[in-house]
Amino acid sequence: MLSRLVSSIPQRVGIRAASSASNNIVSQAQIQAEPSKILFIDGERKTTYGEFVKRAGQYATALTEKYNIKKGDRVMARVSKTTDTAALYIACLQIGALYIPVNPGYTESEAAHYIKDATPSLLVTCNEDLDQVFRDRISVLNENKLASEAGSLNACTTIEHVETSDPASVCYTSGTTGLPKGAILTHGSLSNNAHDIVRDWGFTSEDLNLHALPFYHVHGLYYSLHCSLFSHSTIIWRSKFEVEDCIKYMKNATVMMGVPTFFSRLLHSKNFNKDAFGNVRVFISGSAPLSVATIEEFKQRTGQVILERYGMTEAGVMTTNPLNGVRKAGTVGPAVKGVGCRIAENGGIEVKTNAIFAGYWKNPKKTAEEFTEDGWFKTGDVGHLDEDGYLTIGGRSKDMIITGGLNVYPKELEDFIDTLPFVKESAVIASPHPDFGEAVVAVVVPAEKVTDEKEFEKKLIGVMKKKVANYKVPKRVIILDSLPRNHITKVQKNVLRDNYKKLFA
Repeated sequence: MLSRLVSSIPQRVGIRAASSASNNIVSQAQIQAEPSKILFIDGERKTTYGEFVKRAGQYATALTEKYNIKKGDRVMARVSKTTDTAALYIACLQIGALYIPVNPGYTESEAAHYIKDATPSLLVTCNEDLDQVFRDRISVLNENKLASEAGSLNACTTIEHVETSDPASVCYTSGTTGLPKGAILTHGSLSNNAHDIVRDWGFTSEDLNLHALPFYHVHGLYYSLHCSLFSHSTIIWRSKFEVEDCIKYMKNATVMMGVPTFFSRLLHSKNFNKDAFGNVRVFISGSAPLSVATIEEFKQRTGQVILERYGMTEAGVMTTNPLNGVRKAGTVGPAVKGVGCRIAENGGIEVKTNAIFAGYWKNPKKTAEEFTEDGWFKTGDVGHLDEDGYLTIGGRSKDMIITGGLNVYPKELEDFIDTLPFVKESAVIASPHPDFGEAVVAVVVPAEKVTDEKEFEKKLIGVMKKKVANYKVPKRVIILDSLPRNHITKVQKNVLRDNYKKLFA
């Protein structure tokens, strides 16, 4: 047992991996290879790879010796974003435990679902007062206490043996509809995807990756962090995204990953100029659709086309616009090398990849439903491939509108509406209609305050009638100050559909 070995191991920087442990993602990343290289730049503080490996090893010792965490146990992390959080994540992988990230902003009732579903052995939290209600079910540990305990211990230098099919993490889907489901991500699936995106996005040891993403979601936790670890490059570590803070640290960055909101907000700052972005070789966007209007404005400002890609919790990054080559606005590019992407008869996007998840936690029925008979994963999105193999996503299959027997893809209309100078952003949904079955409804955030909503609706519909087929023109226009979004900024269309389901009743 690993927990019986760690106390006798002297404190040192390197991690000693037995040849049988090579499938462990920590071994795959080879993070012990260059101990003197800077891994994290966190404000004025710099952390080398060697220091980070030692810190992760101390966490591994704390988990195994003090809390009896073993291979296969689940550690839920509802924690703040620090370099120690990253060390805790690597420590869990190192000892073969399953790391379960949970948004620290969730309420008690929201967090209760994850506790009940995942049944973790330990909950590490940044909000002990809120989470102490769970003490009757599991062990609850304050993140600062664990950090302090780990600091006094010798660093574990052993990596647990795992198979590529062994689980490394359970990451819950964002849950825009229904309760979130836990996707089981394996050491093999995470390693495979990391190798692929490091290659496709051209990461080298010379890169400085500006990391302002949340650390409880696949984008920041797996894609961004892993790109740096697997390329042995440096991360500019920011606790959260703030426009001016991002611009300040961007001056030294070569790569920035973000969600669409990051890029649209940067464009509103006068300080977002060549002095800020001059060293950035690529901006990468994901987690939500990027509007063509934002892409075009960003190109005019920076001379760069944002590289938009397509990923999912269950399958990693599946398609990406090329680093070197044509990046087509409105598409998420062709399939990553080695990934299969096809369109089913109903327009559904299906993929086959070596980064696929192992199934939904404790839900074999749902797992089986998400795969075709020949083993392709049904993403739940609809779209089409062009003659060059570039994928355009029309939206979630449940978001597709069937009006009068004709299909309407919301994103097509949203991309057009968002280009209008009097519109800030939009979401297109369906509302039940007694004649058409479903009616197209545009929910719009105006660029400026609207005094006459009927006149605004008339103006928008008038423009659309000249540009799109009549059946795609909205039957109603709803004006809001902002669109409802979840924690990764995806528009919650389920909330909009529920709010406006009686427009035509």
